Amino acid sequence: MSRAKQVYLNYWKQLKFFVDELGLDWTFSSFEAESQIVVKIGAPKHKICLSLQGPDGKGVRSISAGFWIPDSRETFARLQARSKELAAEIGQPLWWDSRPGRKSCWIWVTVSMDLSQEKNWPASFEWFAKNATRLRDVVQQHLESMQIALLKNPG
Repeated sequence: MSRAKQVYLNYWKQLKFFVDELGLDWTFSSFEAESQIVVKIGAPKHKICLSLQGPDGKGVRSISAGFWIPDSRETFARLQARSKELAAEIGQPLWWDSRPGRKSCWIWVTVSMDLSQEKNWPASFEWFAKNATRLRDVVQQHLESMQIALLKNPG
């Protein structure tokens, strides 16, 4: 197993311990890549992707939480029309990800963080707990106000 893969797996394991200790209603559902894991947070169980970006395991430069909008570019566009309001409510800039040829879209929040040393990991766990939940709650409120229901239990 590569050094990078070992670091990522250990990181996700430690995040899971953190989530369990806090009693958060998170279900770790799948790996999208070594550096990305999908979690379902609370009910309704929307997918949030947690992501680490770094140069080949030599130290993560940033971490992100993304809200998944399944198969609906129209919903994505309607939310994006409220981008300033959403960013203000979440308290940070948002990255709108709707790549051509893909039906599903993402709304991401990102922060720079050096995770090359394990002593820095707890701060990232706290960031994920706060921001992934906040992103989910704010987007869900806007979906409800627009009377849009996403899948209640995405795969």
